[in-house]
Amino acid sequence: MDKPTTVIPLIIILNACIWGFVMIMSAKTLSGTGAYQQIQHLLSGGAGFSLLVVGGGLAGLTKKLKQGK
Repeated sequence: MDKPTTVIPLIIILNACIWGFVMIMSAKTLSGTGAYQQIQHLLSGGAGFSLLVVGGGLAGLTKKLKQGK
């Protein structure tokens, strides 16, 4: 798990799973309605969590690579 070739794909896959969940929940919430207010929190939460996972994962990877040099 310390190798970049292992961590980077995991970060990408986890990010894709987060967005997949957000899309499914948005579709479920919007079925038959036109209300954006109901999904606004889902979309902004997904974007924030995605930013934390990808940004934090890549920052942690950069830190590990710098320590290894």
